[in-house]
Amino acid sequence: MKYEFDSYLLYEVTPAVAYTVRVKIQMKETVDGQILRQAAERAFRRFWYFAKTVRLGPDDAFIFENTGMPIVVKEETEVPVVLGSAETNGLYFCVTYTDKTIFFNFAHNFCGGCGAMPWIQATLWQYLTDRYHTAVSREGIVVPNDPVYAREMAYPDAEALPDDEPLGGYKGGNSYVPMDEYMTYFSNPTAGTVYYPIEIGTKELIKYAKENDGSPNSILCAMMFKALSRVYRDDPQAVQISGKIVANYRNDVGCPDTYRDLVRMLHVKYTADMSDWSIEKLSTTARGSMYLQMQPEFGVQEYKRLIEFRNGIDEQKTFQEKAGYALTNSLLRADVADTFTISYVGNLAWGGLAEYIESVNSITDGHLMLEVNSLPDKFCISFEQFTDDRKYLDAFLQVLDEEGISYTAGEAEPTGLPGIQLPVPHAG
Repeated sequence: MKYEFDSYLLYEVTPAVAYTVRVKIQMKETVDGQILRQAAERAFRRFWYFAKTVRLGPDDAFIFENTGMPIVVKEETEVPVVLGSAETNGLYFCVTYTDKTIFFNFAHNFCGGCGAMPWIQATLWQYLTDRYHTAVSREGIVVPNDPVYAREMAYPDAEALPDDEPLGGYKGGNSYVPMDEYMTYFSNPTAGTVYYPIEIGTKELIKYAKENDGSPNSILCAMMFKALSRVYRDDPQAVQISGKIVANYRNDVGCPDTYRDLVRMLHVKYTADMSDWSIEKLSTTARGSMYLQMQPEFGVQEYKRLIEFRNGIDEQKTFQEKAGYALTNSLLRADVADTFTISYVGNLAWGGLAEYIESVNSITDGHLMLEVNSLPDKFCISFEQFTDDRKYLDAFLQVLDEEGISYTAGEAEPTGLPGIQLPVPHAG
C-alpha cells in the first residue's frame, strides 16, 4: 500500500455508487446558521486529517493534499451537495442545515458513521456552547480544544499481525436478493431511493432483547427476517433469506480508537421454513452465527485481504487500470450476497448534547438496510430501500406490533446523499 490509507475506496466510485454518507441530527430548536458556521469551522480545524483535497499524481494514483480552506456550512437545498467540488472548497466534508436539522455530509473513503461521530459531536458541542452560552457537558465526547492523538489516525501493519487460523466460518453462501429492484436502482440511482425513520424506546428494546436471548443487532436481524419471509412468501426463489450485520474489527487489529473504516460483515443464514419460528429462536440463531464469526482471527484475515487488494491497485499503471482492477476485485462486491443488512456499531456517549437533540439518523446507500443509532432515550433507525413501495416497511412494523413493541414511524424521506467529484471521470 503505497498511498494514503483513505484514498483507495475512491477507485470504486461509479455513477451509481458514490460511497457517501449523511448523518442527520434533528435538533429541538431552530438552527442558527451563522453560529453553526463558526462552530463548524473551529471544530473542523481539530480534525485536520479530514481537511484534504484529491488530485491525480504522476503515476495516476489518487493523492491527498492538505488545504487551508474552511469547511463549508450552507443551507440545505433540494439539490444534494457535491463533495470535492468548488461548492465544498474541494473538501470531502460539508455541513448543511435547514430549520431544526443539521446534516453532516462526508465521503465514505475517509470513515463511516462511527469514525465521523467524534467530529460530529465536537461540532455540535461547540455550536451548543456558543449558542446558549452554557457549559455543555463534554463527558465521553471529543471537543475542539482536545489534542489530536496518534491512536485516532492509526492503522495496523499487516505484516506484523499473526497468521492464526479461526475455528470454522460462515458456510451459508448467497441468499435471495430482489434483483429487479437493484437493477432499477443501478440504471437510475436517484429514482425511488428513500428511508423511513423509526424510533423505539431504548429501555423497551433493551428489555425485550434481554428477554428474548438477544442484542439490538440480533433482535433486529430476527425481525427483518420474519418480515421479509412474509413479503417473499410466494416467491419460489426466496428459499434462503439471510442477514448481514456490520461489525467493527478495529480491536482485532490493535487500533481500537482509529477513525478509519475498519468494518467487515457477519452473516446470518435463515431459510424460508424458519418463518414461523419465534423471535427468540431466530435471535438465538443470529447470536450463534455472530459469535462464531467474531473471532479476532477473522478481523486479521479481513485486514490482510484488504492490504493485498490495495497492493494490487498499486501495481496497475494507469488510472483506468487501477479503477478497473478495483471494481473487478472489490472486496465489497465479492462478499456474500445477503437479503438485508443491519448496521449498528454500538452505543455512543453523547454527554450533554443529548438534551438538545431530538433524533440521530445515519443515511447511506443500501437496500433493505437498517442504519441504527442510539440516544439515551431512543433507538433511531433509518429503514433504507431502493423503492418507495411500503411493503417492506409495513411487514417490519407488523412484526413490531405483534411483539408488543411501541414505536413511531415517519413517512418516506429522500436520502439526499451527496454526490462526489474526483479529478478524473468516474469508473464504471
